[in-house]
Amino acid sequence: MMLLVRLKFLFLFVCCSSLKVVAQSPEVQFVLVKEDSPIFVHERWITFPGKVPAVKAREVKGEFMIRASMYTVLDILKDESKIKIWQKHVTDFKVYPQPDTTWWLEYSYHDIPWPVSDQDHFLKYVLKEQIPGKQLFITFQSEVNDKLAPVQKGVTRMELAGSWTLEQVNNQHVKVTYRILSMPSHIPRMFTDPVIRSNLMSTIKALTKLAEAQR
Repeated sequence: MMLLVRLKFLFLFVCCSSLKVVAQSPEVQFVLVKEDSPIFVHERWITFPGKVPAVKAREVKGEFMIRASMYTVLDILKDESKIKIWQKHVTDFKVYPQPDTTWWLEYSYHDIPWPVSDQDHFLKYVLKEQIPGKQLFITFQSEVNDKLAPVQKGVTRMELAGSWTLEQVNNQHVKVTYRILSMPSHIPRMFTDPVIRSNLMSTIKALTKLAEAQR
């Protein structure tokens, strides 16, 4: 009996030690992959949440400053009439506002240059004002909606998750942090990496120009 108790104690000790190691394992750090000051693009590869078996996915983070109000940037993100100004590869875009203005739905179709196939996504956005007048936090993630956004033949439906953080650092400038986690494609990274990074950089520049013009 005493031996059984000791074995149980040893088992619990090993399990707890293993959990402690997992909890203390360092977070995967972002790496700077493209820079055109004041725009900085970082990447890291992490496990996509909820996938069994586990899948490593790319998370991109763009950090930049805009001479504008954070509410101006928010309005642009929700304005389907302006989307083609700052996202050149979007050919179809629709925002579905809700009675509760803290969330909305969005469909987007992207005409992507070779070697990446045309893609679309359907997302739910949720808005939180973390610091009144100072910081907005907007999350988004993929949703299935066969009525509003049925899957099209020959088009890759992207599975995405991410966020926008809009921080009003002073009366004239908002700091923007954009993060997006996407499932990997079957195309080798040597082809997709330059396309993804260049497209994000040009999109950020176009968004900045549009927001600053509306001051």
